[in-house]
Amino acid sequence: MSAREWLEKAKSEKFAIGAFNVGNLETFKAIAQAAANKKSPVIIESSPGETKWMEAENVVDIARNFSQEYGIPILVNLDHAENLEECQIGVEAGYDLIHFDGGKLPFEQNIEIVKQVIELAHHKGLTVEGEIDHIQGSSEVHQGSAAQEAAKGVMTDPQKAKEFVESTGVDIFAAFFGNVHGVFSQGDENLHLDLLEQIAQAIPQTFLSLHGGSGVPDDQVQRAIQLGIVKVNVNTDMREAFRKSLEQALKNSPEELALYKVEPPAIEAVQKVVEHKIDVFGSSGKV
Repeated sequence: MSAREWLEKAKSEKFAIGAFNVGNLETFKAIAQAAANKKSPVIIESSPGETKWMEAENVVDIARNFSQEYGIPILVNLDHAENLEECQIGVEAGYDLIHFDGGKLPFEQNIEIVKQVIELAHHKGLTVEGEIDHIQGSSEVHQGSAAQEAAKGVMTDPQKAKEFVESTGVDIFAAFFGNVHGVFSQGDENLHLDLLEQIAQAIPQTFLSLHGGSGVPDDQVQRAIQLGIVKVNVNTDMREAFRKSLEQALKNSPEELALYKVEPPAIEAVQKVVEHKIDVFGSSGKV
């Protein structure tokens, strides 16, 4: 099944597909093993920094290898590409989904670039995601309040989202309705579900994605899925689990130089995070 077909299935059956960022082979293994255990489709994705580190062709090849090995669908998404050139690299490397992040650009310029990305991607049957509002935060553990971070930006105007979709023909819309990237020490991640409902009503034929899936209470994510979210991005929760588990493993084996002997607990920790998210998103058993 193509990315579009999986998203259509998710929309009709009211579940979401987890989009999990990868920055190393260990995280890849954890996500693939989690998806296999849960018999779930997953999206592997790489942000600009991760794409530069892993290299686009490697991300695609490793995803295809694990998909074949475990017998589960692994879609590949170029996450938050910031210019046309980055999008073109993803298209040529064989990504299934291309996300152009024009949230910091003037509205009309954003539209023009999305149109160019769509022309490149749709020619190869790929799915394109766009956004009009800069979603605050970053994939880190932050001190302070998620609500205060969200207040730094302007949340999505449903009518402006409709204009954007109608002007571009974009397949997936990344909405900003209180979601922020990262995890915050004071918590208070709070999705404005009434706003999401208005956005969904304004663009009923467009897939909706939730960025900043780390830290958000499970029940709010599930309610967002019932309102139309079909793709949920997760990064920080995995990064934190990997880092903490690896640090402990290194303390437990201070003389070990072969890192592949030390890393299994870190892989297991990330796998647990992914399996929990799959359960929350409702995609378990969909393969």
